[in-house]
Amino acid sequence: MRVLPDTSVWVEFLRKGKAGPAGDLDRLLQRESVFVCGPVLAEVLAGTPPERQEELVLALGALPWADLNHEGWRQVGEVAQALRRSGRSIPLTDIEIAVACLRAEASLWTRDRDFDYVREVLPGLKLHRSP
Repeated sequence: MRVLPDTSVWVEFLRKGKAGPAGDLDRLLQRESVFVCGPVLAEVLAGTPPERQEELVLALGALPWADLNHEGWRQVGEVAQALRRSGRSIPLTDIEIAVACLRAEASLWTRDRDFDYVREVLPGLKLHRSP
């Protein structure tokens, strides 16, 4: 199983460690099943104290990367447009995360319900639900 945790999961994990629902992330990290993408790294860094940022960049940077190429960015724009046409205003960073996750053939682990709306126009997106 390949999983891309979004920012909400990383924040909980970094605050509580193995306690709570995000504790499952530790097991997935040990299995080397965890991916990261640019928007998640940027969001997590934005909320990290400066003295811990380098450590976090090294740790997350060692994970497999879900990146977007030219076609991926086009898909982000198309998904955003489809969502807007359906009356949904979803942050572009969430759409970027969803498309990167889909292209990495991973499941997205999130607590953010916006991704349920994204999945309506990006049906291949798989959502991971923690046990």
